[in-house]
Amino acid sequence: MLSHIRRYGADERKMKMKVITVVELNNIDGYPPVQTLIRVLLNKGYKVNLIGRNVSKISADISENSNYVGYETAKYSKINNILQAAVNRFYMILNARKLLKSIGEQSDYLWTTSMKSVQILGKNILKYKNILQLMELAEHGYLVREKYIKFPIEKYARLSWKTVVPEINRAYIQKVWWDLSKTPYVLPNKPYSINYGEADDKLLSAIELMKNEKKKIILYLGVIGQDRDLEKMAKAIYKLNNYVMYIVGNIYDNTAKTLIDSLKKEYDCIYLGGFKPPKHLALVKYAHIGLLPYKPAKVYGLSELNALYCAPNKIWEYAGFGVPMVGSDVLGLKLPFEQWNIGRCCDLNDEDSIIKTIEEVDRNHDEMSKNCYKFYDSVDLEKIVSEILEDKN
Repeated sequence: MLSHIRRYGADERKMKMKVITVVELNNIDGYPPVQTLIRVLLNKGYKVNLIGRNVSKISADISENSNYVGYETAKYSKINNILQAAVNRFYMILNARKLLKSIGEQSDYLWTTSMKSVQILGKNILKYKNILQLMELAEHGYLVREKYIKFPIEKYARLSWKTVVPEINRAYIQKVWWDLSKTPYVLPNKPYSINYGEADDKLLSAIELMKNEKKKIILYLGVIGQDRDLEKMAKAIYKLNNYVMYIVGNIYDNTAKTLIDSLKKEYDCIYLGGFKPPKHLALVKYAHIGLLPYKPAKVYGLSELNALYCAPNKIWEYAGFGVPMVGSDVLGLKLPFEQWNIGRCCDLNDEDSIIKTIEEVDRNHDEMSKNCYKFYDSVDLEKIVSEILEDKN
């Protein structure tokens, strides 16, 4: 079966150094924090194997690194029907496990970065020094989208060498939920750098549009989904004569497409499309204010607390370019906003609250912008990763 697996990167036998195998079985281009982790590991002198899906779409600065090797597990890069989805899952299960058995024995560490990765690999991860990282907050795992068949993720967390989450409140919640002996490490979803590389024609066109905008741009960057309340933000911004809302993000389903079409028609929102990370970062510096409109929602496989204790990479992306923020009233935003004075929370159900919050951030824009840079510089990803790998406890 391994003969069907596509391999990207350099020959991993070229250099003798510590090897870390990272497993991410969701689309790698949709998980910037995983790519950030790989960059950190490479820069720290580790050789990195990635077992994943659509690994050919990983950023060029990673794929061109001689100490990186990517292994593809999926048969179809784009799924068009239920049959292809079933075939893909079969291939991923079989290939990921065979690959792990093949290259895991030559690895010093295994780093699984999602619930899906643990579900597919199962007990195989416990043969290695595994670091179990969850990007989202979930008390239980579920098998094959069947909410009545639970996956014992807590067992794997307890038996793994280390556990990692992106936000401090989540760390303590997961410790209680899963009866962990030690609080998970916190590795924030901060990008490794805000360098976006060369701009293609699509990106240059979007940049030109933003540069020529006469109004102050309020930017939403990220997922277009049910736990992001874009419509209420758009409606409030539309009533402010000197502001305009820009949206950047991929459309994955008809619900998202319908929403974007409505926002463009009803509130004159500008939709720029989606961009392969880290290209989207080129657009942030043209924003006046960044939006984080999280709302608790029942999203399959995730806790309702996921949005309440959100851990967005957007907060770091905005901050890295000195862009103050307006967000919903959730603790994951309220704590850093108040501690660092980089933004304000508002009540998404109160249009006046949204308007007054935008105006308050605008009045304090210069001070907040300076604080954004300080906030961005406050986290050293390499130091945190070193602590995770070198802590003997």
